[in-house]
Amino acid sequence: MRRKELQHENEKGIDQWQADLYLEGSDQHRGWFQSSLLLSLAGNGAAPYKAVLTHGFLVDADKEKISKSKQNQGGYEKPQTADAYVKKYGADIIRLWVASQDFRNDIVVSDERIKKVSESYRGIRNTIRFQISNLFDFNPDVDSVSPEQWTGLDRWAMEAFSRMENEVQEAYVRYEFHIVYQKITQFVAVELSSIYHDLIKDRLYSDAPNSSRRRATQTVLHLFVSRLCRMLSPILVFTADEAWEFVPGSSESVHLQNWKPESFERSEEERKIWSDYFRIRELALTELEKARVEKIIGRSGDARVEMSGNLPATLSEPAGLEDLRELMNVSQLAIQSSGESAKTSTDEPADLTIRVTHGEGTKCVRCWQWRSDIGDSTEHPELCSRCVSSIS
Repeated sequence: MRRKELQHENEKGIDQWQADLYLEGSDQHRGWFQSSLLLSLAGNGAAPYKAVLTHGFLVDADKEKISKSKQNQGGYEKPQTADAYVKKYGADIIRLWVASQDFRNDIVVSDERIKKVSESYRGIRNTIRFQISNLFDFNPDVDSVSPEQWTGLDRWAMEAFSRMENEVQEAYVRYEFHIVYQKITQFVAVELSSIYHDLIKDRLYSDAPNSSRRRATQTVLHLFVSRLCRMLSPILVFTADEAWEFVPGSSESVHLQNWKPESFERSEEERKIWSDYFRIRELALTELEKARVEKIIGRSGDARVEMSGNLPATLSEPAGLEDLRELMNVSQLAIQSSGESAKTSTDEPADLTIRVTHGEGTKCVRCWQWRSDIGDSTEHPELCSRCVSSIS
């Protein structure tokens, strides 16, 4: 009878006394985990916790367990409690290092490993700084642009971010913090720093302040930084909170915000088009690097790229040509199609010829692109027509 009463009480209020998580080392399977389980089953008829997370031990570079006895031998500082690492790297970097480790195994503690994670931290921090610094004149309530008005590059970046964000949430649910670390740092280094951030610098600086393309990019950057702060807040406590104060439209602390990843998906047709663009871009980057080595150009922005062969049909349109030119980060792009049907994204570019020469015309002193319309404006003879329009 007593067992039935306990079962009824547990069904009504089990969440009120059960711990969400028990967290300890593997030696507690015979200790705290087991003793508290047995006592709770006897007294309450249920486990005292909803979940158990078991982690390995911290070991030194020789894979030996770090113990108090070893510490008492003198001249040895226990990394688990040492203030030296926090003073040297900061609390958030130590948190990030802990999150980067697969806790299911023993964790090797070394200055070299923590230093490597500190480099990843700087990448994350610089990414957030770039995003916030380019939102200085952005009011999300007034300047936000709907996804239908975003450029293809913006939409590509948002879909990639959305996919990463959902993967991060799933990793959090599974307590796989090392996966969280891997997903975020890889996305920051590749999709953001190497591609998206690098390519949008021109439009953020050179386009007119209120142009739809610049505002669309700022809208995406605002979504990125506000959601990055949320997803990083459990492991970069101070950094996320500090950055949140500078995010336009933010309120209270980031630790008081809800975080629910949102899905963003492009159409299958748009994915195929941009898959082709990125494949062509990879081929062009090889030729651009050759041109740099041969001193034909100093940077990709100095280049004029000419292509001929079997190319996507969208490149016959000015908008498609501009998308690919920006994706290559060159001043000029000329296309001569073979007239054959375009390849799908599952095909390798066939019979594609890429030729790199130096950009024609004169270099604009504002956007640094080589243009043939420099000097058309008597008021600003050193600027291209786009820059003249922007500053006017």
